[in-house]
Amino acid sequence: MKLNKTRWRKPIDVFILIARIGLGCLFIYSSLPKIRQPYDFLSSVYEYELVGPKLGMFVAMTMPWLELFTGVCLVGGIFISGALLTTIAMGATFSYVIVSAIHRGLDISCGCFGGSGTDTINYFTLIRASAIFTFGILAYVCLIFRRSGEERFCRRTCADQPGVSGQNGNPAGNVGFPT
Repeated sequence: MKLNKTRWRKPIDVFILIARIGLGCLFIYSSLPKIRQPYDFLSSVYEYELVGPKLGMFVAMTMPWLELFTGVCLVGGIFISGALLTTIAMGATFSYVIVSAIHRGLDISCGCFGGSGTDTINYFTLIRASAIFTFGILAYVCLIFRRSGEERFCRRTCADQPGVSGQNGNPAGNVGFPT
C-alpha cells in the first residue's frame, strides 16, 4: 500500500488558511482599541508590574502596532512565516505575563482588547493566550511541512529532466539549474 503524499495537502492548506484568518482578525481586532486609546493600554501594561516606566512605555507604543502589522500580514497572506513566528512569540509572551499575574494574585484587567476593558485576568484569558500560541505553532509547522513536500516534489521532477542536475550532480546543490 503506497501512501498518497498529496492526500494531506488540502486539509493542511485549509487549516493554515483558517488559522491565518482567525489569528489575523483577532490581532487586528485587539490592536485597534489600544491604538485609539494608548494611555489606557499603558495603564494596563503598568498594572502587570513586570516592567519599569521606560520599558512599559516602549511596550505600550509598539505592541499594538506589532499586533496590527502581524494581523494584516496573516489576513493578507504576506510574510506568512514571519507573521506566524511573531504570533508564536506574542502568544508565549501573553501566556507568560498572564501566568505571572495569576501566580501573584493580581486582580487586574487583561488589557487584551483595550485598556479599559472589564476582562480580568483569569484562567480563561490564559487559555485564550495559550490557544494563540498553540495555533501559531501548529500553523507554522503545517506551513513548513507543506513547503518541504513541495521541495521534495521539485527535486524529484527536476532530477528526472534531461540536462538538469539534482543535488548529486551539482556540487552547489542548486536543484533545477542546467549543468
